[in-house]
Amino acid sequence: MLAMTGMLNFSCNKSKDIEGKGNDVTYQASLVKRADVESQLVLPGELEGYFETGVMAKVNGYIKTMYVDIGDRVHEGQLLAELEAPELVSQLVNAYSEAQAKEAIFLNSKGKYVRLVQTNKTPGAVSPYDMDLAKTTVISDSLAHRASLAKYGSVKELVNYLKITAPFDGIITERALAPGAFVGPNERLVMPIVKLKKESILRLHIPVPEKQLAEISVGKSVKFTVKSFPDEIFEGKVTRLAKNLNIETRAEIVEIEIDNHEGKLFPGMYATATIPISRKNSIIVPSTALVTNMERRFVIKVVNGKVTYVDVEKGEDLGDKIEIFGHLNEADTLLNAATDEIRNNSQIKVIVVNDNLAENKK
Repeated sequence: MLAMTGMLNFSCNKSKDIEGKGNDVTYQASLVKRADVESQLVLPGELEGYFETGVMAKVNGYIKTMYVDIGDRVHEGQLLAELEAPELVSQLVNAYSEAQAKEAIFLNSKGKYVRLVQTNKTPGAVSPYDMDLAKTTVISDSLAHRASLAKYGSVKELVNYLKITAPFDGIITERALAPGAFVGPNERLVMPIVKLKKESILRLHIPVPEKQLAEISVGKSVKFTVKSFPDEIFEGKVTRLAKNLNIETRAEIVEIEIDNHEGKLFPGMYATATIPISRKNSIIVPSTALVTNMERRFVIKVVNGKVTYVDVEKGEDLGDKIEIFGHLNEADTLLNAATDEIRNNSQIKVIVVNDNLAENKK
């Protein structure tokens, strides 16, 4: 698609000298003008869950019960599996008993200290040494009680880890283990119990070539299709830019966020995205004006009849026309049909075609 703010009046054919003077050849050319370019960038990508994780066991144990399987939708906090670890339960019982014993010792020493304080109101009834000893004992027993409570709390937290819950809403995509399997940090081959993906919101990662990055911005609407629904067009918005080029592909990963509450799309689907591209004031030339050989890519500018090669970069391919980037100015004269047979710095005759009127230039 080409929206023209200024037309380049090109004719892509060479013609012989209309004056018929000898064997001289007159080449058709046009004056450079600029135009707006609108096109579409079509790129492949793969849908990913907004969150994807393998749910692991935090403590060592054996799977006692599995409550979910592949394809089940789960909610945050929902019980997925339950482990059993008798030694951990035994530690919890011991920690609880220890905490109760330390509490009894603390309450006893506290009671003695309170009674000594009451007795000490009578001058000379209690020695200063006994008061200091009772106070120190209360403080020591209090700290021991607090330590036992902390130990009990930590073991209780570990026991709570025997219940595996979902960290977020999503769908179970893999279940690798069954009841009786040993899991935990000490497992030789650490394997997730299940894999969970959030599919209500999806991400689409698209590698955008370097030369198109200036036209990509956060919030830009992107349409895409998937093979499962070939007649349906889906839409998302650019939410993040990687801000980093892959040195092998010279492309930046652009992330598109997709609302998938209807559940039609699944993580792992291949998508073909169409990104609208628009540039202001680009130079558009006929495809035949661009010369590409083993050494360079250039157009031919003519100044007072003298040929000058101008190296350029190729932009969008617009069919019979093409966008280029290079050191060119408006009103420069370019050959409509260039070839490397026309030598650099040689003298030629051109006829400039402008608004269907031609004027000879030597």
